[in-house]
Amino acid sequence: MRSAYGLPAPAEDDRLTHVGPGTPAGELLRRYWQPVALSAEVTDLPRRVRVLGEDLVLFRPLTLTGQSVNAGGPAPVSCLQLHCPHRGTSLEWARVEAGGIRCCYHGWLLDGDGRVTDMLCEPPGTAERLGIEQPGYPARELGGLVFVYLGPPEREPALPWFDVMARPDVELRGARLWGEYAIGYVRDCNWLQHLENVVDPWHLIALHTHISGAQFGGAMGQRDLPDITMETTDVGVRYVVHREVANGNRLRRCTEIVFPNVALIPNIHETGEVCKERDKPTDISWVVPIDDTHVTALTMLAVPLVDGRPDPAFRPGTDTETRGPDGELIRPGFRPDRTYEDRQRRPDDMEAQEGQRPIAVHALENLVSSDRGVLLYRRQLRQQIDAVERGDDPLNWFSAAGPSSSGGRPEPLPTNAYNTVRPG
Repeated sequence: MRSAYGLPAPAEDDRLTHVGPGTPAGELLRRYWQPVALSAEVTDLPRRVRVLGEDLVLFRPLTLTGQSVNAGGPAPVSCLQLHCPHRGTSLEWARVEAGGIRCCYHGWLLDGDGRVTDMLCEPPGTAERLGIEQPGYPARELGGLVFVYLGPPEREPALPWFDVMARPDVELRGARLWGEYAIGYVRDCNWLQHLENVVDPWHLIALHTHISGAQFGGAMGQRDLPDITMETTDVGVRYVVHREVANGNRLRRCTEIVFPNVALIPNIHETGEVCKERDKPTDISWVVPIDDTHVTALTMLAVPLVDGRPDPAFRPGTDTETRGPDGELIRPGFRPDRTYEDRQRRPDDMEAQEGQRPIAVHALENLVSSDRGVLLYRRQLRQQIDAVERGDDPLNWFSAAGPSSSGGRPEPLPTNAYNTVRPG
């Protein structure tokens, strides 16, 4: 036995894993719009959020009639730093008013741009004379999600716009498919070890099939070893799986990370029974770092329309609740409230990813050929961090003033994730 006594304990690769202000990966991620809440979550109450190690508050100033929604739709969302500029009280306890948000402690009123416009306990005109402003960030809404841009103001990009979103036959809808968790109910670990899971198809065969029993239905629940390749794309990194399904058809399955942190996963419940070409994902999920040791995910669903209305039978393609033919639950591992013994007997993504330590130590890993997708993404991440540090624009950064389609949006970004089923 090799003794563990006296072995050095290397630090994590903070260049890739840390996301706070001024960190290399943090500055890269700040060059993109990041989703922080569902539009429906920003009501007549403030919404506290934490993203990239920063604590913020979202709110919609009320209309003059005292309503958060008027005939023209919801009021715009504002995003400010969380703590009041007076004595530091959290603005999650503030009151939303027509003029903005009023701190509960001494009644300072901040408008949507962070200007202090009234001081309840001070003589009239004091706020105007002092000119105090609370810092904040631009907030925009798209597809039922609230996005915030935390980067340099002069480099504000266009909102994300992918081909899987820009379809006339879908309705975009924001969702938290896993509550406050990320894909597969993971939360208490670094963002990178979770995102890397998207381009690690071999864990589907080991963890989700051989170790814990078949946790997927359809073709993904097969125990055979498929042909898998990993590759970089024009927009990120993906894997390609080729396998024969039970009825003799051939499945080509492509899952992609759209750089920097978007997971495009085609329907995980694909049976392979019906032939189809390039069946695109219905779920566009952002793996969002809360801070260095916590992660969440927000999803934009592209819900198919049937006769102009959302399909009532629609099921998200990455819904992790898997049931067998008789309706029995065959993947209990997606539930975060299981007993410790059950988690040991049937581990899932939570156990595997959070079990890598709060921040995985790359220097202690022994990577092999099946880790090629992880290696490709880490290489891409390093390259784009270097680009930002040189003063260049990173991959998939698009100027808000760039080329537009006839609808006024930037041209949709082509992506490379899908299921294709063909006769054997």
